[in-house]
Amino acid sequence: MRPEITAIGRLTVIGVLSAAAIGCSGGVSGGVSGGVSGGVSGGVSGGVSGGGVDARDSPASAPGRPTAATQPEVDPSLSGGTWTEMRTAGNGAVMLSVAATGRGEAWAVGNPGESRQSGPILRWDGRAWRSQSPPPGLRSPQVVSGTSPGNVWIFDTDANAWQWDGRRWWARGRPPWKHPALLQDAVVTGPGDVWVTGGQDDSTAESNRRPVLARWSPSGWSVVPSPRSTWPGISHLDATASGDLWALAGDWDTGSTVVHWDGRRWREVPAPPWPEGAKAEFRELAVVSEREVWVAGSILLPGSRQAALLMRWDGDRWTPTRDLPAGAISLDAVASDGRGGVWLGASNYSYDNDRILLHFDGRSWTYEDAPRVHNDPEVFDLAVIPGEDRVFAVGGNPSFDEDSQAWIWTRS
Repeated sequence: MRPEITAIGRLTVIGVLSAAAIGCSGGVSGGVSGGVSGGVSGGVSGGVSGGGVDARDSPASAPGRPTAATQPEVDPSLSGGTWTEMRTAGNGAVMLSVAATGRGEAWAVGNPGESRQSGPILRWDGRAWRSQSPPPGLRSPQVVSGTSPGNVWIFDTDANAWQWDGRRWWARGRPPWKHPALLQDAVVTGPGDVWVTGGQDDSTAESNRRPVLARWSPSGWSVVPSPRSTWPGISHLDATASGDLWALAGDWDTGSTVVHWDGRRWREVPAPPWPEGAKAEFRELAVVSEREVWVAGSILLPGSRQAALLMRWDGDRWTPTRDLPAGAISLDAVASDGRGGVWLGASNYSYDNDRILLHFDGRSWTYEDAPRVHNDPEVFDLAVIPGEDRVFAVGGNPSFDEDSQAWIWTRS
């Protein structure tokens, strides 16, 4: 899965939701501190109490930027992981999506930038990333997803799809929506089951984008009713190997929500209640099972303060993660580590280019030492090879526009 590239996603400042803030009716005041603890309606247990931005590094004085309250600092040490970087393209290119499709195999795709005829497509063969020829007609790959080495799908910006069967590409067309739509996300849930979501503009205003859904089976594409027609969009999809499907809906203006497909219809899975006047933007989700779903994102608090967010679904309720690390201001990419924890891609103000790779094992945090620091790198997607410690992060430097470099970071 891939996070959308939005300016607001780069302007999140880590903070903490307090129990007092949950109950207040006049907004959040006096700084964000403390934690959400048991008894809060909506099924939240545990709590959020996060590390804050050090006052010496705070962006509070920067015009137009959100601010964060100073809080007790949680500053994890660096882990012993070794990451290497492979640049895949330049001149405005970014890598957008990566998927592990089996033991020793993964695929990654990206935006072509200004000087390429087609976006980069790369395949991990167990030892190295190797460039792959694109299927005929594919220029701007956006999402890659698959369930096995013989079932890999790539989708472009217009939701056209191509399937790799282990030997060759097959064109699978696009969903039969009545009007053109821009791809938001796609996920392959099995050999004959693929979901795609897009957005159709009802006017020139982005806020009027209408979500559309489609599903592919061996008999072809079919349109699926969206969870709710009033939502501006469905931004991300993820599913278990058994096809248990989850999605993120809404946007920054309306606030985000999590929805679940039970095989017949969509059901909203209510998130914890936020402080009055606050809005949550969920940026990415990682679905492990019906009893383990992770959502990463941020919350816009009254007074232009923002808080990073990570919460876990255990089958009954959402539990926000406490003690988020100092320095991280936005959690935009998340992937299960296969051991009850998650890998995360973050951006920040206080450490600028560094400390954007994190690991949470369910109890404590560690930073990963990024392979190279250059031009505000952003992680857009993460993937873990099943049964291995191999982790892939893909991204670029979109805030530098035509100077962005597309790259893949590999952990061994």
